[in-house]
Amino acid sequence: MRVVAVNQFYAPDHAATSQLLTELCEDLAAAGDEVTVIASRGGYLGGEALPARELRRGVDVVRPYATRFGKATMAGRLADYLSFWATSVLAAALEAKPDVLLVLTTPPMIAAGGALVALARRLPLVTWVQDVYPEAAIQLGYLAPRGLASLALLGLGRATHHAAARIVALSEGMADRLVAQGAPRERIRVLPNWSDGRLVSPRGREDHPFRKTHGLDGRFLAMYSGNLGIGHDVRTFVEAARRLKDRLPELVMLFIGDGVRRAEAEALAKGLENVRFLPYQPHDAIGESLSAADVHLVSLREDLEGLLVPSKLYGALAAGRPVIYLGPPRCEVARVVHEHDLGWTGRPGDVEGLCHALEDAVTRRTSWDEKGARARRIFDERYDRPVSSARFRALLEEASKEPPPLAQRA
Repeated sequence: MRVVAVNQFYAPDHAATSQLLTELCEDLAAAGDEVTVIASRGGYLGGEALPARELRRGVDVVRPYATRFGKATMAGRLADYLSFWATSVLAAALEAKPDVLLVLTTPPMIAAGGALVALARRLPLVTWVQDVYPEAAIQLGYLAPRGLASLALLGLGRATHHAAARIVALSEGMADRLVAQGAPRERIRVLPNWSDGRLVSPRGREDHPFRKTHGLDGRFLAMYSGNLGIGHDVRTFVEAARRLKDRLPELVMLFIGDGVRRAEAEALAKGLENVRFLPYQPHDAIGESLSAADVHLVSLREDLEGLLVPSKLYGALAAGRPVIYLGPPRCEVARVVHEHDLGWTGRPGDVEGLCHALEDAVTRRTSWDEKGARARRIFDERYDRPVSSARFRALLEEASKEPPPLAQRA
């Protein structure tokens, strides 16, 4: 099977979509498929330009020219999106004809460009939805609800859904949101994100290298690892650490990563010795950092239910650690944690509830360790990379054998 995939970011970038697509494409290549990825030369956080073309672990990576202003301003971000949209459409149109075209939907213009290429070349299209637009952008304050941009994105989304042979949603809640947009329910498949259980695995706290390096031996480590984005609640976590600095002196709350809310979190934590910050860890060291935690912290704003699913969940499960989650109660993370008793869930802003959960995790270590062991068992069954890649490959093969939806109607 020949696959062409399009996304703004790809390895060695640290963005969540980059890591997921990289792992999937490398697994497809290892299975004998011919895989080409079209991605930007710039990274999620800026940095040096990446090579225009390279072979990475069996995957042909093509990086057409696009601006690289980064995420410092909305104008720069929009320029990066639009320039990559134009050059990625051209690159996809010029590639040797694949059996299936896979396009991620973040940002949404990229998926619309993929739909244009799929229609022009009569290719089966698979769209992989990580965030639901324009609703996510509206809730995050980037777009006006009835503004021209929102209406245009909604129209592009509907057209893309109808051009796709398959639409991948991360949860049933997300699938419902897509159907409400007009996506054909029979083309939607729910495939959750994953983590790599070979890279991230449970490890004892004693003599742990990450803990030793960062002076964390003997401390109870509550870890938030990943994007500190506008869609995530960091204030409640920091306020809980403030209240617990005397009540729970062994607690350290560690934020690993970056994003638009990191500066806010650092300002809130000023003067707190039990809150620390580290940059993103190298990809090959992520298992060491995630396994150092006693409990993992995950959050999502209430108004983003069904619009995105925090991928931090799967790394926590892989590490065999319990999860403390703040967010909408019907979100996928809450469902997984509740269904399998993997930790505690609460609402954003519930500082005292979070404090009680952390105190319980410290005082009843054996019970919470059992939750962590259960988390790894669930992970092995449902969310490990080989399991997920095999499901995704089967979906791509299924799509590749069907004529494009619009060709079926002709």
